Amino acid sequence: MSGELGWITAGWLLGFAGFNAGLGVVWWRRTRAEREFLRGARRSVVDPIQAGWWLGASWKGASAQREGYAAEVAVRLLVLTGQAQVDEDGRISPAPGQHSAPEDPALATLAVGLGRDEGVTVHELLTEPRFAPFRTALGARRAPLRRSFGAYRVPALLAALVVSFGMSMNAMLLRNGFPGLPDQDPGWWTLLWMAPWAALSLLAAAWPPEASRPWPMFTRRCRAALTKALADESPETGFRVSRGAYPPRASQAATAGANGIRHPDEPTDRTGRGDPAQLANDTGDLDVDHDSGFVGGD
Repeated sequence: MSGELGWITAGWLLGFAGFNAGLGVVWWRRTRAEREFLRGARRSVVDPIQAGWWLGASWKGASAQREGYAAEVAVRLLVLTGQAQVDEDGRISPAPGQHSAPEDPALATLAVGLGRDEGVTVHELLTEPRFAPFRTALGARRAPLRRSFGAYRVPALLAALVVSFGMSMNAMLLRNGFPGLPDQDPGWWTLLWMAPWAALSLLAAAWPPEASRPWPMFTRRCRAALTKALADESPETGFRVSRGAYPPRASQAATAGANGIRHPDEPTDRTGRGDPAQLANDTGDLDVDHDSGFVGGD
């Protein structure tokens, strides 16, 4: 490799490294508040309702920050304390007897709401206006974390394309041949520029995919916290509660276009909803975090 080609290569690669470093700085600044929250969370036990928000469901690949699963966890915690019961159809009602008000604000508002109803599903908890106080208390428990990692891989791949093509054209215009070829015709750069592009693209893959869940360590802590909080739960409870998380099939079409009715969030993947064992075990599946060694830990 000639000295001139070496300088050309070094300059373009330095620009590529600088661009990726700039992306790292952008990520660092955008996640400053999230990292501060996670540092504080390390010094305390993870709230199981907050864990339910973040995990999004009991099965793998679920979207983070789903209100529906947080509501399910709250109901299951209230059932675990003996203040509520759930039937086979997923309808929740107050348990017989006198009970003191729960100390947890979300559970307390839920217990008050259930005391005025013969039976209600999780879907109705998330849509009916009379349960607005419960939803407010539930929303206050949401961790201030973004749902997905963010778009960093695509800019890095575009930077790899620009750098490899620009470096090749720069070398060709200065009449430098491609390294390693006996024929040092600069025209080879019009085809062989794809080789450095492929190499630089592999480096760009160090950034996780845009839709991947960030903060894998916090995800693991949430699963552990939820497992501990629901350790004494009956195996059927989680399955029964989840049955009422969605509207009845007959009413979905009729209510889809209704105005003034709040629709809860639903995952696009409902894998495992029909398996009681899978839904009852919140740690049976591993989360798909797509974490990497470059960024995303906490």
